[in-house]
Amino acid sequence: MRTVFAFLLILFINGCATKDSSFVNRVFQTNGASLMQEYFVTLDKMLLQLGVKLKKRNGEIFSKDMLLYLKNDMRNSTDTISLPLVHTMNETSFKEYLKIAFSKDKIKDRGDYLLVGLYKMFYWSFEAKSFHKFSAMQYEGNKLQEAYEILQAIAWKIKVAKDKNGNFLYLTWQNNWQVELQKRLQRGEKLSVKLIKSLKYIKNKKENLLSSSNLSFEALFAKMLFIYERALKTVGVEPKSLGADALRSIFLML
Repeated sequence: MRTVFAFLLILFINGCATKDSSFVNRVFQTNGASLMQEYFVTLDKMLLQLGVKLKKRNGEIFSKDMLLYLKNDMRNSTDTISLPLVHTMNETSFKEYLKIAFSKDKIKDRGDYLLVGLYKMFYWSFEAKSFHKFSAMQYEGNKLQEAYEILQAIAWKIKVAKDKNGNFLYLTWQNNWQVELQKRLQRGEKLSVKLIKSLKYIKNKKENLLSSSNLSFEALFAKMLFIYERALKTVGVEPKSLGADALRSIFLML
């Protein structure tokens, strides 16, 4: 009887595998492994949200179709995008992408390197190339922790990074009047009440000097960091938060 049952089970599994290759994995996966897949998918969705938000305020630093290319990789669980300034092809090439994204030099389509670098980091840390794991314990906690630390640094760096001329690389928290004021001061205009009143968004009363900063980017990064914290705890690793000095130095180690 046991032999017959085993034979029928094998036939059932083989039959299901031909119709839906992921069905068998879902049947035998532990809850932790299923959670890890959900975390990865959630991070991908948040990355697309970040791309849309950044492109609205920094359209000139993104190529036209990058978000479409990312969606295609996400849909197929692949990592196929390669950008011209990156020459390495190994699993940790995401570090080079992120370093270019925050370079003080003039970089064409800088934003593409940021989004692609983040996607490749998610892909690497969640080992998406061999994604069908049966247990959360099969994931490498050290990869998740390293990515978590780098993401903390990016969440800080994107708010403060400037180019050689003192311009912000990415507009996130800044009000529009603050950006215009900085550009006009750099052109040599002197700070005065008259200058403040002439700023476009102040003059049109769309913003004022007391307008709150845009915190939506910070909130989105906080959500991504929370997902990594959940993932680390799922594989049995206590998340390690970075201090201010570590945040400043981490890009030197990429």
